Amino acid sequence: MTTLTVVIPTIGRQSLDRARRLAAMCADEVLVVADNAPDVDADLHVNFGCPGSTRNAAMPLVTSRWVAFCDDDDVLVPDTYRKGLAEHNDADMVIHTMWHPQLGPIPRPGYLINHGNVGISFMLRTSIWVDNPFIAGPPLTFAGEDYELVQRMIDQSRNVVTTGEVGYLVRPQESQS
Repeated sequence: MTTLTVVIPTIGRQSLDRARRLAAMCADEVLVVADNAPDVDADLHVNFGCPGSTRNAAMPLVTSRWVAFCDDDDVLVPDTYRKGLAEHNDADMVIHTMWHPQLGPIPRPGYLINHGNVGISFMLRTSIWVDNPFIAGPPLTFAGEDYELVQRMIDQSRNVVTTGEVGYLVRPQESQS
């Protein structure tokens, strides 16, 4: 069994190749799931219109102990994920900081994990993801699916670790403008 898989849900953005290349630098396996994008080179094609359902569709294909996620327009910082695995291998979920071009670091240091203070920059034991997939779609959680998954881990008294190290850049092209 491999150590880490990165799942990339995509709608066919031009930045997919960059996301795939950077994910391959930190993972043993990269799975691309194309949502309503039949012409995209992907491991799986679905028609959900919802990132949570698209991520969940990859579940049967994951062969690793750990799984992480990266949107097709965002960038993983490879060394952070490898370091997180090495330092927190006993955790159930390792949350890294996301850097957002308008909001800065998420989770914000000193703030509780809440709906506006968590993002997709985390790794999760694959065995736990099987029993706790993303909450998918409207009307309840379309924008809150990442938070909902993290909150369920906390509610179940799982070993959730927040590293504080930036592991994920949200839309880095916006940071340069």
